[in-house]
Amino acid sequence: MKFINKKQLTPEELKLIKEAFSASEHSVTTPGHKVGCAILCKNGDIFTGATYERTRVIGSTCAERMAVDQMIFSRNRNPILCVVVGTFIRQGWSKNFLCTPCGVCLEMFFELTNYLGIKDLNFLCPTWDQKKILRIKLSELYPQIGRGRWQRTNSL
Repeated sequence: MKFINKKQLTPEELKLIKEAFSASEHSVTTPGHKVGCAILCKNGDIFTGATYERTRVIGSTCAERMAVDQMIFSRNRNPILCVVVGTFIRQGWSKNFLCTPCGVCLEMFFELTNYLGIKDLNFLCPTWDQKKILRIKLSELYPQIGRGRWQRTNSL
């Protein structure tokens, strides 16, 4: 895990961040609450998602889950980089807040790595103002990966 700035990103990574921000504009949530996700695959395909908030939390869809569902539906099985961006209107939070996948999405990514036989997955998580960017692996966000793997399931 390390913090980087935009100058340290490749053109491909910059494009993916732009895609995630663009996707976040399609969020259907409380005003001011936006989350976007973009997943880059080895063949260059990009899958995006935005948060869709419903009145019952259990019925809501996270941006990450929407992007993964599109990737799986297209039969693409080679994710190499995931970008998550978000801004939230909550007391005491600012545009410098860093958005990472929620616990449900971390578990989904963990199951995805098992299903696809991927050892780990890379993430970029920029602040809304993009002055700070977290470069981190799934195994750092969800340490269970380093402790052994669950049995592969066919749930995806």
